[in-house]
Parts: sequence; structure tokens; C-alpha cells
Amino acid sequence: MNYPTISMRELDCWIRCKRPMELIDLRNRNAYECSHLIGAVNIPYEELEAMVEEGILEYQEGIPMVLYCTRGSQSMLACNHMSARGYPVINTAGGLAAYRGHCYTR
Repeated sequence: MNYPTISMRELDCWIRCKRPMELIDLRNRNAYECSHLIGAVNIPYEELEAMVEEGILEYQEGIPMVLYCTRGSQSMLACNHMSARGYPVINTAGGLAAYRGHCYTR
């Protein structure tokens, strides 16, 4: 499947510059509530997969969906699955474990 992958450093720049995107945190609800990137919505990986299969995940034309998880493996799998179905997705390398910016909530 074809989709771009960006570094967490690049994502930090996108957040700070307020670049238009739908930022999706794939971690479980507890992890999201403890901390997450500013502007992210929480759709746990398992729920996202079901939403894609049922065709109920909506997106805005021209706005990429940027996915992140803890270490990057679930976001990569989700991007593979979603890009095959025509979703405009971008993966983040390394996940939240690789994030060194300050655009997160605790």
C-alpha cells in the first residue's frame, strides 16, 4: 500500500504550525486520558478497524488522517488497511515513544 510516513519531529512541526489534519491516537482510552498529542482524537486501534470495515469512518476531503500509536506498529497496520480502502492516511514513525516535542497534554 502507498501512504507517506513522517517522523514525530515533523508531526510536532505540523501541530505547532496548525497544519490541517485529523490527528488520530490509536492507543487505548486509559493511555489517551493520561496523555496525548494536542488536537488528537482517540479511536482505539480495534475500534478503528471495525469502523473502516463497516464503512462508517468519515473524513474531510483534502485533509489527511495522521495516525499514531505507542511505538508505530499499530499505526502502520492501520495505514495499510485504510490506504487500501482509499483513506488519505499518513503514518508516524516510532509512535508516541519517539515524540520529543511539547505539544501534548497530561
